[in-house]
Amino acid sequence: MHAKLSIEDEREAPEAAPRLVYTQAPVLLGKLLEPAEGGRWRVDLGAVQRDLAVDESVDPALLDEAHAAGARVLVDAAGEPTIVGVVATRRALTVDPEGRVEHSVRSLKVTAEEEVLLRVPGAFVRAKAREIEVYGDRVLTRARTLAKVLAAMIKLN
Repeated sequence: MHAKLSIEDEREAPEAAPRLVYTQAPVLLGKLLEPAEGGRWRVDLGAVQRDLAVDESVDPALLDEAHAAGARVLVDAAGEPTIVGVVATRRALTVDPEGRVEHSVRSLKVTAEEEVLLRVPGAFVRAKAREIEVYGDRVLTRARTLAKVLAAMIKLN
């Protein structure tokens, strides 16, 4: 047996929520044209160019790289259009669930303004100012044919 709704029940029943219909996709792709004032970027959205704000979660250096490479940006247009990310166009170094980074490359160049430090428990290699420091319980240097130490002065402890 099915219960019937009375007219009073129908009046008390909540109305269905209005259906949301987008006239424009809430996420757009754009191309960065140039930096604009106030941390904004001029973005080509196809039919229109606009100066858009950048979401605080987006690294500004990422936008500089995207601009240089011509990569597309993601724009959230659900409210005031805002840049919320960059479309990846190249592979990135990733950290696996065990915390390892493994990648094969032809060449690796790291440039640092102040210091480069490679550290494992009990040992490290540090490059700072005009100095290289190697520390560990054992420091091993191997050469197949010749090992050279060139300096104006050499001090052995």
